[in-house]
Amino acid sequence: MTDRGRIEQALPALRSSPYEITSQPDKWYNCIAWALGTVHARVDPFDRWGTWPPDLPSENSIETVMAVFAQAGYERCADGVLEEGVEKIALYARADQVQHAALQLPSGRWTSKLGDDCDIEHELQALTSSANTGGGVQYGEVAAFMRRAREG
Repeated sequence: MTDRGRIEQALPALRSSPYEITSQPDKWYNCIAWALGTVHARVDPFDRWGTWPPDLPSENSIETVMAVFAQAGYERCADGVLEEGVEKIALYARADQVQHAALQLPSGRWTSKLGDDCDIEHELQALTSSANTGGGVQYGEVAAFMRRAREG
C-alpha cells in the first residue's frame, strides 16, 4: 500500500482535505517530539525508549502534556488563529487524554507526525475524530492550544 493509501485509510477525512506528505515513515520520533522540534527521540510517558520530563507524572492528561510544552516556553492560548511571530500547537484529546499534537506552520497550515508513519502538512480539523467517522485513527477533538514566540 502507498503512503497516501495507508494515511487515508487511517484518517479518511484526508481524502477530501488538502494535505501533503513531508517525510518518509519514521518510528524514532512521535507527534509530541515533532511539535517540540525534535526528530531524535520520542517524547512519550509510556515508551521506555522515549524521553519524558522526570518531574512530571507519566501520563498523557491534557494538563500534564501542556506542562511538557510549558517547559519548552509555550503558554495556553484561546485558539489556533495565525499570529505573526508566534508558533502554536494544538492538542487533540479524547476523555482528557492527549492522543496527538500538531504544530502550526508560518503559512497557517499545520504539520503532524502520524504515529510511526509520515509527517504531513494539513488543515487543523482534518485530524479530528468528528471528521474521521467510520473507523481509522481517533485522535479526538482539539482540546487545547498553546503558543510561544517563533524562533528565527
